[in-house]
Amino acid sequence: MRRYGYALLAGGLFGAGLRLSGMTDTLKVQGFLDLFGAWDPTLAFVMGGAILPMAAAWRVASKLDRSYLDLALPGPATRGIDRNLVLGSVLFGMGWALAGLCPGPALASISFGGSGGLAFLLAMLVGMIVAPSLRRRLDAARPSPRSKMDIRALTPTYAVSPQIDPSDLPAIKAAGFTTVIDNRPDGEIPADLHTPVMQAAAEALGLTFIANPVIGGAMTMENIRMQAEVMANATGPVFAYCASGNRCSVVWAMMNAGEKPTDDLIATPAKFGYNLEPLRGQIDALAAQKR
Repeated sequence: MRRYGYALLAGGLFGAGLRLSGMTDTLKVQGFLDLFGAWDPTLAFVMGGAILPMAAAWRVASKLDRSYLDLALPGPATRGIDRNLVLGSVLFGMGWALAGLCPGPALASISFGGSGGLAFLLAMLVGMIVAPSLRRRLDAARPSPRSKMDIRALTPTYAVSPQIDPSDLPAIKAAGFTTVIDNRPDGEIPADLHTPVMQAAAEALGLTFIANPVIGGAMTMENIRMQAEVMANATGPVFAYCASGNRCSVVWAMMNAGEKPTDDLIATPAKFGYNLEPLRGQIDALAAQKR
């Protein structure tokens, strides 16, 4: 119940801030976005006022492994830039500039009778329903990205890699691995690389295949627990993959917090270009919790 109380308080503060700052005023928003016309820069102060406390909050959160409500904190944000990110950002910006609303202000505007906000929300819901199907069609229409497999051994029994495809599995087996962990959500990749396809190909070769999807920026304690359990039950070396291998490395560091020195948990992935230094506080906090 306390969680809902805090959610209500946060939502109320957010809505009040939108209203008081003018973020629900479509003309003011469009003026801010009209960089080459009659530009109104005042909303830049609103954004600055949001970014500064959020930066401080993330600084504090980086030293914790659980929130003050005992909920899992988001993991490190993904820094990858792909076609979907660029296209989605462009479409969002175009919609924001044309309507003068984005989802938060649109919700807030309903409370004072804004029919435009309601129309915006209905159109947004239609877009959310249609977008996944459209994305699958676009993914199916383009060639599947070929494997980027590169076996990077963090330990003799655990290696990470960027995205693989079914044709890589024989080489993975030949390298002595007995278990393959997929840390990449199906929503990031074309259908021919989804879990059922990869699992069938791996099991046909006698490999154990485990799907443990880690959402970029939203790793959970369950992800860490599951990865550790698979490692403990594996009959041989474990091979884990995601988009770049970074998430697989972060899960490994988190599940070994308190078992190995934090410096080693950061230095080992760094040999392969994975920067876990910003997670030092979270690793230390998790290690302290295990003591």
